[in-house]
Amino acid sequence: MTYGIDFGTSNSVVARYNGETTEVLPVDSGNVPAQWRQPEFEDLFPSVLSVRDLDRTLCFGWAAKTTTGEPVDAVKRMLGTRSAGIEQAEAESPLLEEHHVWIGGEPWRSTAAAASLFSQMKTAASRHLLDLSEAVVTVPALATGGARYRTRAAARLAGIKVKALLNEPTAAAISYATDVDIPGRLLIFDWGGGTIDVTVLDYDGRYFEELTSRGIAALGGLEFDEALARIFMRQLGQMPDKLTLQERHRWRRDVELTKIALSRRDIEQVPFDLPALGISLKVSRDEYAAAVAPLIERAMQPVEQCLDDLGIGPGAIDAVLMIGGTSQIPEARDAVGSILGADRIVDAGLCHPMTAVARGAAVYSAALDNHMDRERFSLVTSYDLGTAIDAGPRKGFVPIIRRNRTLAARGERRFTPARPSAASVKVEIIEGEAGYAADSDRAFPLGTLEVRLPKPEREPELNAVIVHFTYDHSGILRIKVVHEASKQVLMEQEIDSFGKDGTPLQQGLEGELARLVAHMDIPFVSTITGGSDAANTTTATPVGFTGHSEAAPLGLDPDLSVNGVPQVRV
Repeated sequence: MTYGIDFGTSNSVVARYNGETTEVLPVDSGNVPAQWRQPEFEDLFPSVLSVRDLDRTLCFGWAAKTTTGEPVDAVKRMLGTRSAGIEQAEAESPLLEEHHVWIGGEPWRSTAAAASLFSQMKTAASRHLLDLSEAVVTVPALATGGARYRTRAAARLAGIKVKALLNEPTAAAISYATDVDIPGRLLIFDWGGGTIDVTVLDYDGRYFEELTSRGIAALGGLEFDEALARIFMRQLGQMPDKLTLQERHRWRRDVELTKIALSRRDIEQVPFDLPALGISLKVSRDEYAAAVAPLIERAMQPVEQCLDDLGIGPGAIDAVLMIGGTSQIPEARDAVGSILGADRIVDAGLCHPMTAVARGAAVYSAALDNHMDRERFSLVTSYDLGTAIDAGPRKGFVPIIRRNRTLAARGERRFTPARPSAASVKVEIIEGEAGYAADSDRAFPLGTLEVRLPKPEREPELNAVIVHFTYDHSGILRIKVVHEASKQVLMEQEIDSFGKDGTPLQQGLEGELARLVAHMDIPFVSTITGGSDAANTTTATPVGFTGHSEAAPLGLDPDLSVNGVPQVRV
């Protein structure tokens, strides 16, 4: 059997492929509460962990989602976002560092928290006498390098080897084409709990070719929950201060259930009860639709961007797959239909909106085991990959592998030290977008390499190096630095660290995961006092990597070129 895992912001799904059909593994299906029973919900494993109210032990999935204890969700969002502490504000360029989440009054790195969720999926498989020791794991098409590396690390910590990281929309298209074998140009509109991804690909009956992807990293069902909660807070005047911590957690889940009810066209009004306050509120579907209209309008931007990328009109799209829970909101489907044509939207019964991503990942996993089948999939890079250069008040960005290059993609660039007699060169690895600065909000730092030179040279040209990038099918970036004159390989490594001192991503995480999972049996020490929930916030905080480098910075010499291409000084 081959496995695929859709590790989602709100829910995760595990599927397997037996060579003919895909099926979803029931990770937590026996624990779905009656009020949450919706189509395909029994196939979902909520990506939530929590501390139980009474015995203070750790739980996962539906038990964690519906508890009134201390639920922690949306861990996935933290895997690829920047921390926002003092270190961040004082840094010369943005740092992609580890976050903390607070569980049981203790800080845990988000990668360890994510790994604990993967471990529960592996344990569920073993209960069915299945060995989930390797799988294809999906990520948003626009996932940052940090998110990709940390997702892979989290799965690996849980004992699951990641065969490849596959873009979620592409996985959904693979699932659809496996069930409904109709060639054409597909647009996949993947909108779930945390992110929105839009991908256009061609399918000719055998081969899949990604053409372009666009998306928004923090726009999904969580934002719809917030919009609905604001309606209730306006009715109340403010967030009720008389609610206990447990009642506030219950409030959050009741808001989500109300959102699901309001997503049906035949619902006009839904009551919202607050037993602790002895009151009942009401919200109309029209009021809710007006509140989320700006979110839906914003969600159409990636659709327009994909069409612009390819220089095509709506008529060039043959079929539209609406994937993810948020995509099933009628107003969202109407908005996509108004741009691309309602007749092109595939019926939800044909594309498994909640499980297609995991199903497609399982099919792709099987293809990776057969070289000929693997060639059916032509995947592309989602960002420009390159380095930073000195460019006045802002750091410039020089792409080495351009966006939308077919994997496996390769690129190289010639660098020279920015000053004479340098003993080393510093190469900042940046995931960004051509035309934007390396320290802009369009750029994500993947790491900094300090490369020792064979010997200092007064003439920088004598210490020129060639930096090679290789970005493979699994979504992993590998770097090789070669001394141009001597052909000596000065460095060859996979980018797997984030932080000024190059602290490895995996350092100490194994022990941290073991300590966290042990709390399934060992109670946390209670830290709740006076009804305050301050100790249980999931606000992200940086680990606080430190370090200092004396390597020479990058610089661009416009007068230095090879075959007309400007070269970069490091």
